[in-house]
Amino acid sequence: MRPKTGLEPKAMETHPERHPEARRRAACAVLAVVLAAGASCARYTPRHTPASVAPPATLEAVTLPAAPAPAPAPATDLTLEELLRLAVARNTAVEVSAYDVHIAAQAVPEARAAFDPTLSATVRYGERNTPGTAGANQTAATTTGAGAVAGPAGTEGLTAALTAVQTLVTQLSRVYGAVSEPSMVVDHTATSSAGVTISWPQPTGTIVSVSGDYAASDSDGAAAEYSGSWTVAVTQALLRDFGTDVNLVALRQAKNAEAIAGLAFREQVLGLLNDTESAYWELALARRTLDIRRAGLTLAEEQLARTDAQIALGKLYGKARVSAEAEVAAQEAALRAAEAAVEQRATDLWLLVNPEDTAADTASFGDIALPDPPAAECDFARSAALARVFRPDLGQARLATANGDLSVLAARNGLLPRLDGFVSYGLNSQGTGSGAWSSSLDDRTYEAFEAGVNFEMTLGNRAEKARLERARLQVRQAEARVRHLERSADAEVRAAVTEVQSQRAQTAAARKEAAAREEALAVASESFRLGRSDSLDVLQAQRDYIAARVSEATAVARSLQALSALHRAEGTLAARHGIVLETLEEDL
Repeated sequence: MRPKTGLEPKAMETHPERHPEARRRAACAVLAVVLAAGASCARYTPRHTPASVAPPATLEAVTLPAAPAPAPAPATDLTLEELLRLAVARNTAVEVSAYDVHIAAQAVPEARAAFDPTLSATVRYGERNTPGTAGANQTAATTTGAGAVAGPAGTEGLTAALTAVQTLVTQLSRVYGAVSEPSMVVDHTATSSAGVTISWPQPTGTIVSVSGDYAASDSDGAAAEYSGSWTVAVTQALLRDFGTDVNLVALRQAKNAEAIAGLAFREQVLGLLNDTESAYWELALARRTLDIRRAGLTLAEEQLARTDAQIALGKLYGKARVSAEAEVAAQEAALRAAEAAVEQRATDLWLLVNPEDTAADTASFGDIALPDPPAAECDFARSAALARVFRPDLGQARLATANGDLSVLAARNGLLPRLDGFVSYGLNSQGTGSGAWSSSLDDRTYEAFEAGVNFEMTLGNRAEKARLERARLQVRQAEARVRHLERSADAEVRAAVTEVQSQRAQTAAARKEAAAREEALAVASESFRLGRSDSLDVLQAQRDYIAARVSEATAVARSLQALSALHRAEGTLAARHGIVLETLEEDL
């Protein structure tokens, strides 16, 4: 305690310089926070800016990179299954969709994090100066300290008078000082504290926490005090948030969302497989058509040679050569168109397969044949049953319904009032020694126990009632969507089965026509050789035969494509080619 009286200089009343260390520490702490924040901001480098993505003002301002030299085409012939696997592994659209699966999967550990233990710690230090008024005993002590003025003998009366005057002046000064500036004292107190708490929520609605605290206080004129404690507490939800059903809603919805993303990925892969197989058969058809056109050109050239021979023998007029030359020219044009179609179909397949280090103009897929379509019968009932199991869109719709049920469960939980029971137990320690804060923490004499309940209820609860009704309506909507998709799947499967049967019938008819046209061509050629018919009959028979061969090849390709579309409608296309999509999701 440092008293101040009214007779002391005015400069003694201000104390901003008494504890400069505390202010320096605070200033250093603020500066450290500012520097840390500035350093963290300085690390960010934008990947793109508005200026970097803005297109140049003119074409001349663009510097185009040199085109890389095309790599040689792969020499290995790839089967349809190998091409399908390459398409799934290398197609960029599938790569983008695969990230959606992994992104959705992160919601599962995020939901599990609701049950992760939480560690919180606090450390504090503070200093405080408080003003106070000096006690009356101090004033009395200073007042009675006025001494008498001594003088020579015989002057007792004068001395007494002077002493009385001096005493009066002193007391008046004290009174004036007490009234104008009361005596002040400055109490300096330093405090420090620390606390740590570990809280662990459980799926049952239970929260278990363990905490420990330390505190110290040191004041002028008093002994330092220290205290410590530890506490174990358990809080259990009794109505709202009680049980694992409601507390695991977010986790189960996250798992369903991950599965929905996986099914969406599967649906896109099935579409890619169907497109790739269709492009494969288109390329096979283009190559078969090219072979047929080459055969047609050969037939036209042979007929031109026979016509020239007949003209040379005088059996035909010279004008017959005009028709033969026109047919050769027509077949050459058809051949060039067939060659261009092969290049275009190869590019289409290349875009789907996207082989690495291979340019589109050098892509080679080896020998692709157009086989006969399988003779297995199509059964609508079996295909529809497979679709109910394998189709990804049906799985997504059913999981959406399950998520709706979970939303209803969460909304019902929100209607309940909150009633939580809690109980805590701990030990305390307190004293004036430096080790007093922990000396009694194992002594059950100084235990602390508390138990009780907390109750909270929203009157009316209109918001939660609206959420519950919305959740129920969304469940009904999801159920209706499932029924709609099931009927749509049945219709799609039925149409695919019908198309397969129709294409098989057309293939059989086209083969009969091709055989008949071939026989008619042979008859017309023999008749021309014998001179019983002219060149126009042979040319027409050749055109009919070539058209029938092209129709036959087209019918075979369309039959194979229809079968692939049926498997796509069933959702079994990947399984039928031995492609396991779960493994692909992990690899991607």
